[in-house]
Amino acid sequence: MTMKEIEPKILSKEEIERIPAGINEEDLLEFEKHVLNSFVEELTPIEAKEPGSAWVKVRAKDGSMKEILDVTSMNWTLTLGFAHPDVNYAVLQQIKRLTHVRYNVSTPARIKLVNKLAELAPGKLKGGRVSLNCEGGGMANEAALKLALMESRGADLFGVFFGGYHGNSLVTMTASQPIHVATRFTSLAQRNFFRMPYPYCYRCLWNYKEGLYGKKDPSCNLECFNLVEQYIRGMAPRKLAGVLIEPNQAGGGQIPAPPEFLLKLKEVCEQEKVFLIYDECQTCMWRCGKYFTLTERYEKELNLDVSPDMMTMTKGIAGGFPLGVLLANPKIRKQFGPSEEHTTFSSDPVAMAASLAAIRVMEEGKYGENCEKMGNKITKRLLEMQEELEVIGDVRGAGLFIGVELVKNKDTREPFNDLCEEMVLLAPEHGLYLGQSMPYLSTKGEILRHNVVKIKPPLIITDEDCDFILENFEIILKEALNKVK
Repeated sequence: MTMKEIEPKILSKEEIERIPAGINEEDLLEFEKHVLNSFVEELTPIEAKEPGSAWVKVRAKDGSMKEILDVTSMNWTLTLGFAHPDVNYAVLQQIKRLTHVRYNVSTPARIKLVNKLAELAPGKLKGGRVSLNCEGGGMANEAALKLALMESRGADLFGVFFGGYHGNSLVTMTASQPIHVATRFTSLAQRNFFRMPYPYCYRCLWNYKEGLYGKKDPSCNLECFNLVEQYIRGMAPRKLAGVLIEPNQAGGGQIPAPPEFLLKLKEVCEQEKVFLIYDECQTCMWRCGKYFTLTERYEKELNLDVSPDMMTMTKGIAGGFPLGVLLANPKIRKQFGPSEEHTTFSSDPVAMAASLAAIRVMEEGKYGENCEKMGNKITKRLLEMQEELEVIGDVRGAGLFIGVELVKNKDTREPFNDLCEEMVLLAPEHGLYLGQSMPYLSTKGEILRHNVVKIKPPLIITDEDCDFILENFEIILKEALNKVK
């Protein structure tokens, strides 16, 4: 069916074209008076350098324009860069037909996306059940918690891990690492979560010292898992409904759990009939290399099926549009009723069309392979820098999911928080956006650890982009080091 081109009826094309095109000094002054959020950055992105590029044109407060290579993919979301033409064209075609339906109505995009995600799902999730929302990973995690509650016959307790981040709602904040003092209200459902030690091999609680580059110390006997197992088997205060874990902690500092830990965790959860939930909100969509999820990578490369009962995904899954996904094992037969899982916009056909296009582009453009290649190139140079610079303590991550942990001393591994902060502030002056791990704060508000720089650019970056990132990362690091010494 051929649809008519969109033609404005009330406003002129010129008026509409001005809406996203730019701002002036008066707009900014008024905005600063009215905005309720305090974390707005000084630079304002205006438009992609070119469609589907890792570069964005930004406006400074003084009105000057510059180009930035975004190594954060705008919160790790723009896997295909800014304003990718294929995704935008899919959105345009959907907008011509429908822009909204109520939550219990299916559309062609929703039907096709559910089927595609069930096909892509790793391990024992393949061919499973799918729930979608228009909010992202926090809502997807809440959907997983709901499903575990429905299936677990009265259990209402969940195990989570030190350093995890699972969302910012009043409930998922409780599941996430607490940010003491900086959050001025109490999160809810605190009786429903307890926290267990995460296997942070570089900062092992059992004092193994050779846990480097995302791998455990060769001498490690997974003592951390032994404690986790005790909780799951009976030390927890009540019967467990589920265990929620990031197989690679993103907000916490790009920290991969050893695959052996995940395998043991899966086994004990199966034995105890506790639902295992993976938060792969950031590690999905080929972000970790040539496989759709990190779970699939372990299955294909290590022959380890660590796949959980449920998995959540968001970030790059819709090419920059808001979408959250819950995948559930096909053996889970319950379905959400209308009062159990919906929001007004949870069937948004625009985001679902964008997701289908983004997945097809990733597959046909072989951007997973590009992610693997570019990630290896960046990591190789970072490891060379580590040999040259005392402040690079560890380099972790697969594909373009890279964290650089900064320390004051490689032997003591004291976090170099100020250096990390300074690098993020300096980066735009050198044409980069850099990301930073979330802060670990004491109950008094002291920053304990805030020292991992994240390198997670769009997966479409080129060799030239990599060279630019690496050259300027080194310049920024040395300049920041001179400032904080």
